[in-house]
Amino acid sequence: MGLDMGTTSLKVVAYTLAGEELASRSTLMETHTDLDGQAVQNPAAIVQAANEALTQLGADLAAQDYVIAAIGLSAAMHSLMALDDQNHPLTPAMTWMDARPHAQAQALWQSDLGKDVYRHTGTPVHAMAPVVKLAWLRLSQPEVFAQAKRFVSIKEYVWHSWFGTWEVDFAMASATGLLDVTTRTWYEPALAYAGIRSTALSTLVPVNFARPASDLPFAHALPLADGALCVIGGSDGVLASLAAGATDGRVMVLTLGTSLALRTGHTEPSTDIESRSFCYILDDHRFILGSPSNSGGVVLDWLYRNVLSEDGEGFAERFPTLCAEAGSVEVDGLYCIPYITGERAPIWDETSSAAFVGLKVYHRQPHLMRAAIEGVLFNAYWIAQQLMKQRGKPDRLLVSGKLFQQSWVLAWIANLFELPLATQADMDGATYGAAMLAARRAGLALAAPPLQPLSTKVDAEAAEKIHRRYRQWRELVRKRS
Repeated sequence: MGLDMGTTSLKVVAYTLAGEELASRSTLMETHTDLDGQAVQNPAAIVQAANEALTQLGADLAAQDYVIAAIGLSAAMHSLMALDDQNHPLTPAMTWMDARPHAQAQALWQSDLGKDVYRHTGTPVHAMAPVVKLAWLRLSQPEVFAQAKRFVSIKEYVWHSWFGTWEVDFAMASATGLLDVTTRTWYEPALAYAGIRSTALSTLVPVNFARPASDLPFAHALPLADGALCVIGGSDGVLASLAAGATDGRVMVLTLGTSLALRTGHTEPSTDIESRSFCYILDDHRFILGSPSNSGGVVLDWLYRNVLSEDGEGFAERFPTLCAEAGSVEVDGLYCIPYITGERAPIWDETSSAAFVGLKVYHRQPHLMRAAIEGVLFNAYWIAQQLMKQRGKPDRLLVSGKLFQQSWVLAWIANLFELPLATQADMDGATYGAAMLAARRAGLALAAPPLQPLSTKVDAEAAEKIHRRYRQWRELVRKRS
């Protein structure tokens, strides 16, 4: 089983060793936001959701006469909460979306210390990073900071509720901005900047670290095999890369969901000051390199629900139709700068905003959707160029996301990236990667799903036209920055 504690939803999926999905359970998670940039979640609600999802799925499996050999964990990166000396939360859990530490992030990045922390930890200096969140909390809520005995992520809080120990895997720890990814120890200059000591953090353990599943407080409700294990696992991004087989640099993964990310793998840590790409630990000898973007499906969703419709009516039917219609129109001088929720890579500016440039009286809904799709993918290509400059061009681009069900989008992106495209069978990458780690730790084999090449070829003339538009788009972004 793979359990992923995502920002939008918590999901647990059971797989056979052949990779077949047996059953799943999911729960939407509530994020509380405000105009100041707050984006927080209730940790107790997440513990309850995890416990209920596992016990409900356990009942589903028991009804089919299956037993659970291992459970692997995944979670969204960069969450942070403060706990008192009784392990009670003093704050809700700040998610990666919380932009309140923006000023601290900008100031840190402008300093030599910021570059040093990034080089050693592989975590981009940004409001999302716990190292920056800690500095913000110390300055903005000094009373709370002074009371705090410990600082943990949502995943650590759930793990502690199960086993009573404070442990964090290297994958999650390497996304805090506090861990030296080369020595795999807490980095003292980062701790000093944050104003904490290593004793306020959890014990570091490998991603395959396991505890007996029989020690879970709800173990009696699960059909556990003898010796079943609960494996601590890693973060959602690195586990999705593991499931995609993108661990050696030959495959680059473009994932487009609510947000967007590009990832590839390497056997050595690597950072780049110009692009601020991330470098997170996968296991004892592999690292996942890449960059995250805020500008994914949220841009298209916002456009449809708030501009092209009344309160999003007919989304399930009309939205994919409109995406298809966008492939048959020419947008000429119409461009979309997609930073509707600020932006991480490649510009790293939480205050950035979106714009349509070049609107004419004859433009209709499909034109706006086409420009928005192009803007999102131009931004992805900008990120990819930075990664390829850092580590070389991959052999293939693996695309994941519902937008890539549009044939015109696949042809267009093949011409933009000038790479062969591939996909995988529809699956949840984070839960599958967590299940792969768990199976391996239990002495079982759950192979990565094979890549499925897509029949797209680069059209030189079309590629030149797209790259010309890309250069014009980049110039517009530069003028607005």
